[in-house]
Amino acid sequence: MKYLISNIFLLLLIVAQPCFGQKAKKPQVLVYGSDLLAFSVAVQSAKSSVPTIWLVDGEQLMPEFSGGQIQIESMTHTDGGIWMEILMEMALAKSPDDSLATVVKREMNPRLFQNAVEKILRKLPQLTVIRGEDVLSIKRRKRDWEVQVSSKHKHVIRCIVDASQQQALSKLAAISWDNNITPMQPLGTLSLAQVRTLVAAGEIGDSLYSVQLENIFAGEKEGFFDFRGVAELLQDDLALSPFRAAVGQAVGATAAYLAFFKTSADKVDVRKLQTELMTYKARILPYQDVPISDIHFYALQRFGLASVLPNLHKDESFRFQKDEHVSFKEVEPIFDRLYSRSQLWFLDNKGDYFQWKDFLSLIKFVGLRGDEISQQIEKEWSARLKFEGSFDEEAFVSRYQFAIIMDKYANPYVKAVNQQGDFIN
Repeated sequence: MKYLISNIFLLLLIVAQPCFGQKAKKPQVLVYGSDLLAFSVAVQSAKSSVPTIWLVDGEQLMPEFSGGQIQIESMTHTDGGIWMEILMEMALAKSPDDSLATVVKREMNPRLFQNAVEKILRKLPQLTVIRGEDVLSIKRRKRDWEVQVSSKHKHVIRCIVDASQQQALSKLAAISWDNNITPMQPLGTLSLAQVRTLVAAGEIGDSLYSVQLENIFAGEKEGFFDFRGVAELLQDDLALSPFRAAVGQAVGATAAYLAFFKTSADKVDVRKLQTELMTYKARILPYQDVPISDIHFYALQRFGLASVLPNLHKDESFRFQKDEHVSFKEVEPIFDRLYSRSQLWFLDNKGDYFQWKDFLSLIKFVGLRGDEISQQIEKEWSARLKFEGSFDEEAFVSRYQFAIIMDKYANPYVKAVNQQGDFIN
């Protein structure tokens, strides 16, 4: 893209845009480290079209994958984004697939892994990889950071990400951190508001954990990022690889956001950041019953991040519970926040569980739409929506159907939220 229209990011919530910026003359983000965490940060920053330097602290990229054949056992349906891209490149697959990812992880050949990594790097004109240099000093300038490396070259950078195992750059930068850090929480324990601020999730041990925006910003100050807010992921454990890559991708997108918009952490728009991550196939909500190959995968991601259904995440294994019915009682409070005129509809309509005739009436009412919605859904039922059976207004609406139709015709995801996950009126 040669020219960037300044308001293109206002469309991010309607049409997914694959970048934050345009080609620039000098780097805006510097990433330090050599492992998968650093790789994921650097790749996402470059994918967001922000010129990025990856300063590798050593000669070898991702040395943790350079030994013998590696086996990674993890939950199904947790792989996504840049990590899934590596796995699919190893399998020479054109589209992401959970079953194939599981097979690849069982026997990860180091040579195939490195080939996949190199192929991904060759596709990134905005990324410059520099190996074997140390950082000698970091100084804060008025709006930027000055980084001097062992070759005596000085890089003036908007954002720095210390993705190294030792997290040593904070000392060089002389940053004073607040040690009052909220730890990552199990995914199933989050409130609706907390779910709305998720940027990554993954497995630690046998449990799924969440990374909210506040976990990322616990390690950010004036455009300098480290990983103190997700310190559990700094341990040397290959089983954490899918989660580490997901968090690295989230940090890379966040640093790119700050660099491109020339803004501060408190100004980050949660929805824009989440949209950027999903544009690059991040799996923010790892529903165990929703494969990444599902035709409506990202509609369900958006709907889940809007947190319309209060009991959507009650299952410890974190399932969408696709076939359960949707009750009037559970959605009315959220609808009142999302669509103020829905209060009038609920005053005139009572029931236990939504049938299609109720659901379509509600969608038409809040969306100021006519009977064309009913006609379109009936027409597209099997061919495009891929719903089972046939359309019947008397049938009950499943959670899966509810989410997809909501995303298509009422789109609760576009409702702005603050960094605490509360709706902005």
